[in-house]
Amino acid sequence: MKLLKKLKPMKNKEFFKLLINPFTRIAGWQAFGLGLVVLCISGIIGTYGNVIFDGVIDMHFAKGITMPYSFSCMAINTLTLVVVMWITGVIISKSFRFIDILGTMTLSKAPFLLLAIAGFFTKAPDMNEIMKNPMAILSSTSFLVLTLMTIPILIWSITLMYNALKISCGVKGNKLTVAFIIAILISEAISKILILKFT
Repeated sequence: MKLLKKLKPMKNKEFFKLLINPFTRIAGWQAFGLGLVVLCISGIIGTYGNVIFDGVIDMHFAKGITMPYSFSCMAINTLTLVVVMWITGVIISKSFRFIDILGTMTLSKAPFLLLAIAGFFTKAPDMNEIMKNPMAILSSTSFLVLTLMTIPILIWSITLMYNALKISCGVKGNKLTVAFIIAILISEAISKILILKFT
């Protein structure tokens, strides 16, 4: 009985580690394939749920989203993230594989699937109404729940991106942290510009 009690916390701890850093178990083509499937599902559900992922770490509600637009935004922000992180890897690491960056960074966006699913069941308040009366947000419980969900999911996804760069490039410490922060800010800005220009 005592042995079972000891094993259970260990399993829970291992599960949590995999949630924030699955890249010790999966990377390269496997991570890319899984990440691509999740992104496609996110794009489809998001389209019907009026949720658009219009940035590397960004999502918004919008009416009348088309499938091509949804997937264009998804492709641009994912490719931007991969390219910027690859360049970052070239700068901070002596040797690494591009496929590891591609796979891990693609998979790191998987948590956004939860926002797409939640958005499908969320009734967003009218934006014009919110502009007139900000308290109108409180009229939609589902919207408040989604807003609260966004923060931990965003933190989770950024943590995955950080660990993806760390594992792929074999770098750690302040060098990794500073490089990652700069890279994520640049990738977000570039993805926004590209989406505005080409979609």
